[in-house]
Amino acid sequence: MVNPMDNLELLVFDLDGVITSEQKYWNTARLTVWEMLCQPHYLGLAEHFGSGLTNPDLVLEQGEAVIDTDFITELKNRAVNSNWDLTFFVVSLQIVAILAQMNPVDLLVVQEEENLIEQLEAIGYLCKKQTIDQNHSQQIIQKFWQESTDFKGTAVQDYVPIFAQKILGQNLELFRSHSELWQLCYKNFQAWYEGQQGYQLPDDETVLPVVEIKRVLGKLAQHYKLAIATGRPRNETIEPLTKLGLIEYFDAQLIVTYDEVLEAEKLVDIKLGKPHPFIVLKAIYPDQTDAELIQLSENFHPRVAYIGDAASDVAAAKAAGCWSIGVLTGFGTDLEYKRKLLEKIGCDYIVANVAALLDLL
Repeated sequence: MVNPMDNLELLVFDLDGVITSEQKYWNTARLTVWEMLCQPHYLGLAEHFGSGLTNPDLVLEQGEAVIDTDFITELKNRAVNSNWDLTFFVVSLQIVAILAQMNPVDLLVVQEEENLIEQLEAIGYLCKKQTIDQNHSQQIIQKFWQESTDFKGTAVQDYVPIFAQKILGQNLELFRSHSELWQLCYKNFQAWYEGQQGYQLPDDETVLPVVEIKRVLGKLAQHYKLAIATGRPRNETIEPLTKLGLIEYFDAQLIVTYDEVLEAEKLVDIKLGKPHPFIVLKAIYPDQTDAELIQLSENFHPRVAYIGDAASDVAAAKAAGCWSIGVLTGFGTDLEYKRKLLEKIGCDYIVANVAALLDLL
């Protein structure tokens, strides 16, 4: 029997969970949520996640209290790929849970404020007048997951303002996708990640020893073109791969990042990040315009495989008409659970890690 992998010419790699570790991003998200809920220049609920979280080091040591593993796993299972969306989800649902414990009249006070910062300060001020039960936040989050069981990708994020209105009985604009609150989460996330908050996070790590990844990429590059399609911004892709000595294995014209997604989104009123196939198609067709790629009808690409670790990667590969290869080195330690999830969503081939690609191909 002919192995369909024998015809491959192009291997497109996701980065996080495949080559690089996602831990720095999870740490950044936790620091951002902690700042926005606990620090005095925002809500100022110093003990919302426990009295011991008084500085960034302690936040990272006790990160589960801010964003637990189950929440991250649930988002990844729902094909939500953006770390900024992850941060926005947590901040939004925490604020919804806080507002749900207030008098409805207080919500009117919040809505009357002219800008987001004043709204957050108003919420913090109102919180000081009563006891806020953090456990209620977990109940609200569980309720959100229960009500959005069938949603995937952008539909999950689109449900946040609908859910907030159901819980609060009022329509608050700050919970909408790419609202001022989303933009603030994005701005603060980047500030923490880039070391602009006076705190330096550890550099990116790889899921396997760098020497092993170099060996694998070196051998693959002898037979295939290697490309990248990642949700990372371009500077957060090129810089760490250069430092790690991995950038040389990839075709420079076939490195597609979130920067290209943002540029293309100026043309349409839809989100083009994974699970949308745009970034995979852009790696396949680097010479086509963004407008052409967005309108591209379904084609089968038997000579292309996309390697990822999450539901959004499989969905993007399928939508782009590529073979999907899943690796088990992404978030979480339950390998059997991850394998079953990838199988359930239709992943064509599943391997332990990128080193196992040499046997598969």
